[in-house]
Amino acid sequence: MARVYGVSGELANNIHQFETLTAVGSTQPVEVQATLFTFQHVITGGNVEFKEQGSLDGTNWYDLATAKTKGTGSFADHYDGLMAKYIRMTVVTISEGYTLTTTLACM
Repeated sequence: MARVYGVSGELANNIHQFETLTAVGSTQPVEVQATLFTFQHVITGGNVEFKEQGSLDGTNWYDLATAKTKGTGSFADHYDGLMAKYIRMTVVTISEGYTLTTTLACM
């Protein structure tokens, strides 16, 4: 059985690091049981346009917020009261040599 994030009372057990994205596309989704989400994004190289996405069935995806464009650095996004069974990251625009690494914490 795949791990479900958000069901543990210990925050350390509810943290997932997605694979680093270096091209347009999405990460593998993770299953969650939570309504409070914090995403830590680390970008290298320059501007990357990305979005956090949720799904109730793992097939049909919706954006948790409008796509964001951020430059090199570390950034956090917080969401409270959202419903999703699955979470993934999607890169919309990225240049060669740039990366997006995202860590999710949820409760």
